[in-house]
Amino acid sequence: MSCRPRGVEEIEIVRERDGCYIAGHNGEQQRRFEIEELTGDTIRFLESRVIERARFLRDGDRLHILHRGVTHSVQDLTLTPPAAAATNDGDGKVRAANGRVAAVLVKPGDKVAAGQAVMTLEAMKMEHVHTAGVAGTVSTIDVAEGEQVTTGKIVVEIEAAA
Repeated sequence: MSCRPRGVEEIEIVRERDGCYIAGHNGEQQRRFEIEELTGDTIRFLESRVIERARFLRDGDRLHILHRGVTHSVQDLTLTPPAAAATNDGDGKVRAANGRVAAVLVKPGDKVAAGQAVMTLEAMKMEHVHTAGVAGTVSTIDVAEGEQVTTGKIVVEIEAAA
């Protein structure tokens, strides 16, 4: 019986619109999970109705995760929210990704350009900038700094410029 350590496994993680995460290897979907709790260097997650824990270390866009004795080197593709969550193809509604509101960058009555940052969310210790899908005037802001939001919640509404 050999006691040599297992190697580092390369996987990619992407966030789905519903807030779940998918871990894959070589473009193949492997595991779907939900994050239950994230602390300094530990993650608690739910996979197939089982709660597990793993330790991690962030290095740029890489996460090195120790889980069940195997180190996984992960390319973190969660650094930006899904396009459909950040804006909605110019309908003037900015929809959130899962996270905590780190900053609201506009206020009602502000004029914004398409693509302009309107708020920033924090998730997994990373900031996700949400942008205006249309040029116009901010009509409604339905979040406050520090608030937890879920994927799909309309957080900013913009009346399109005529």
